[in-house]
Amino acid sequence: MATTTTSPSTRIVEEATSWPGVEAGPGRRGELAIRFGRRELGHLHGDRSAHFSFPKDVWAELFAAGRIVHHPVFPGKEGPAARAIASEDDIRDVIALLRLNYERAANGPAPKGLVASAPHALPFAPNLEIRSFVLERERGNILVYGAPATPPRQVERWYLNHVHEGMFPPDQPPAAPLFVHAADAVDGARATFTRRHTLDDDFEVIPTPGHTPGATAYLWDSGEHRFLFTGDTVYLDDGQWIAAMLESSDRAAYVDSLELLKTLDFDVLVPWAATRGRPYLANTNRKTPGSASTGSSSACATAARASPRAQRGASANIDTTA
Repeated sequence: MATTTTSPSTRIVEEATSWPGVEAGPGRRGELAIRFGRRELGHLHGDRSAHFSFPKDVWAELFAAGRIVHHPVFPGKEGPAARAIASEDDIRDVIALLRLNYERAANGPAPKGLVASAPHALPFAPNLEIRSFVLERERGNILVYGAPATPPRQVERWYLNHVHEGMFPPDQPPAAPLFVHAADAVDGARATFTRRHTLDDDFEVIPTPGHTPGATAYLWDSGEHRFLFTGDTVYLDDGQWIAAMLESSDRAAYVDSLELLKTLDFDVLVPWAATRGRPYLANTNRKTPGSASTGSSSACATAARASPRAQRGASANIDTTA
């Protein structure tokens, strides 16, 4: 009996066109163009190669990592790029490169200093995608969260929000030491902590037990923004701030942690998980440094309303008035 094999280009197109707003069709020179609206994310030349265009800084990082080469029509020029398709790894990375352009087109550029990894779908909730993030700091870059993909940056420290991230180790683990709360210790952790503390006056470690005993939020002041990394304590479901309450979660501790988050001054929420194809971070209505964080407070209050039997991928209502 004959075996049917799906071609590399078909697999790439099927994945890319599953993203909201993405379409594929013939280009002007016979190539197969993959577009988001009027913006081309990249195009394929049969099953042989993929071509892209990236901002120069992104191009330089991808080129240094060996993920792209110069475009054959523009040798020596930064921006246009090519990737041969000759293996399973090539197929996966072409999809990841298309996704990189899709994220920028769909969500707009990330705030300065925050570098997101390629997304990874949760196997038990494929409508949700996880990411890790690099915080670009003069005193040393920090990686937050665990995910199969990591941004192409050198990091000095690596922090996890909670133990579940250990289920999704990076394909290329960083050499940096790993830090995690003692109650959520994972293999490979260099050090653990138990108390709220601050690193270098700009990165605050804030235990927020509830989702898991050692769940921890991180508050980073980049100088332009105050980013709050909440892991699964608050994640984004179609843009709504949702608390991921599991049967194993401590409801009372979760409520206390949400109340604590409401008191923090931040203007960008950066969870571990967000709905596929939707923005992976959320801006509050905080206007200037030092102003009241009314947007973050009201949104955390919204996150604190839902069914205590909720599982991953469902909204978890916690009534903080109970």
